[in-house]
Amino acid sequence: MPPAAIGKPEFRALHEYMVRQRGAHMARAVVAALSAAWTWGTESTHWRLPPNPRLDMEFETPPGRIVQVSMPEFMALVAAADTIGRMSIGDCFYLGLFTGQRQTDRLRMKDESDVDGRHAFRQSKTGQLVDIKEAPQLAKRLDQARARVAATTLRLGLKQRPEEIVVNEETGTRYAEKTYGNHVIAVRWLAIFGLPESMHPSEGIERAEAAASELRGVWTALTEKCALPSGSTPEVRSAVVGSRSLALREWFEKFNARQDNVGWRLKPCPSLTFVNDRGDLDFKHDQDLRDTCVMLLDRAGCDLLTICDITGHSYSSAQTIVKHYRARNALRADLGIDRLVLQVRKEGMTG
Repeated sequence: MPPAAIGKPEFRALHEYMVRQRGAHMARAVVAALSAAWTWGTESTHWRLPPNPRLDMEFETPPGRIVQVSMPEFMALVAAADTIGRMSIGDCFYLGLFTGQRQTDRLRMKDESDVDGRHAFRQSKTGQLVDIKEAPQLAKRLDQARARVAATTLRLGLKQRPEEIVVNEETGTRYAEKTYGNHVIAVRWLAIFGLPESMHPSEGIERAEAAASELRGVWTALTEKCALPSGSTPEVRSAVVGSRSLALREWFEKFNARQDNVGWRLKPCPSLTFVNDRGDLDFKHDQDLRDTCVMLLDRAGCDLLTICDITGHSYSSAQTIVKHYRARNALRADLGIDRLVLQVRKEGMTG
């Protein structure tokens, strides 16, 4: 099809096709890439394309990823990182849970506060200096981190102590994001499958990677058995997600049953993997600690403005996260019903 024949209907058809085949997020990315290329073509002396058909078109924005890490899952991740000698990874997890900052900001974070008991840092996205009270649990962890960074400086013979809080134990420098991500994946697999008492951490990592490979093979077979046809209705999608989730739990139960007589140095935490709303095999990510911090603050009774002051979220983003999980807080719902009962009595209802 020549470019001149492509208009808004073709853009819409492409978007709908990609939604069916690869999901809403990929559909938006493809349309954005095509739109950028088209705009370039309008200014090219070779192509001389007509005005971009994408302009003034509205596409549905897919819901963002909102996943919460439970406290047992968080502790399992930290324990796995510490066990394999990657305490810096655990330090970054703590910063995520207690500050709600993005991974990029945590890896670059420097302690810029001169006041004891406070934590100041600058956000890379906004350049804003955030100054918050330091939680005792975080303060304890960061004191240990400073001692480790000092020891790393001496061990590696560095001329200057790194300014960052999270420092790679091997290099004595800030983590590259890809390197950090690879270590987080290894830590997560170890946390998911656990570490038997009889194994050295390096053996445990190999065991976890082998188990992960087995899981991927099982998942491929499972998705073929519990297929999700393109264009499925929400009801069908929900049923398939439920079937896949059940099958995943059953596989983990069988896998762990093989280890019945094993003592654990790190107990397995299979809930770090789950089936998401699209029916895909998914995992709890480091970045999910940002949303987790928001939810913990909400459950602690903080209002949205307070949450935003701590984490740097926009008001609308924090509200979206809270709305996503708030209905699942049974205690809050029960208290709300109690207040409703009292209110209707005040307004005249008896019995």
